[in-house]
Amino acid sequence: MSIRKYRVAMVLAVVCGTALAVTATLYAADDAPWTAPARAARKPNPVPSDDTSIAAGKVVYTQQCFSCHGAAGKGDGPAAKDLEKNPGDLSKPALWDQTDGALFWKLTEGKKPMPAFATLTTETQRWQVINYVRTLAPKPAGTAPSQPATP
Repeated sequence: MSIRKYRVAMVLAVVCGTALAVTATLYAADDAPWTAPARAARKPNPVPSDDTSIAAGKVVYTQQCFSCHGAAGKGDGPAAKDLEKNPGDLSKPALWDQTDGALFWKLTEGKKPMPAFATLTTETQRWQVINYVRTLAPKPAGTAPSQPATP
């Protein structure tokens, strides 16, 4: 093999290797757990979780979340089948492992395919949705309202 062919082969190997590494990184990042920053997770819910806020949250949930997450939050809404990723099951007790602040950050920021709701809803509406979504998941024994479950 000539020096020129060797150099071309080496350049191609480096380019292909880099492309594979970038692709692997993107896929790995996409499958990584979706974790709110610690500061956001500590943010307390200023909206009391009462019948009024839960009812208001259900209205917003029905308008904005139902199509993907479904009536019971199981991720089986009518639009879920068209998504690349499962929208997530909000009815699992593991929902209580996340603070209200973490859920608020996720609603606000979004993550494809879920849109960011910062401009689609008000801050109060997002807190109300969290209060409503909490009613979809059975609460682990000994868990205080709006607090993560203890391991």
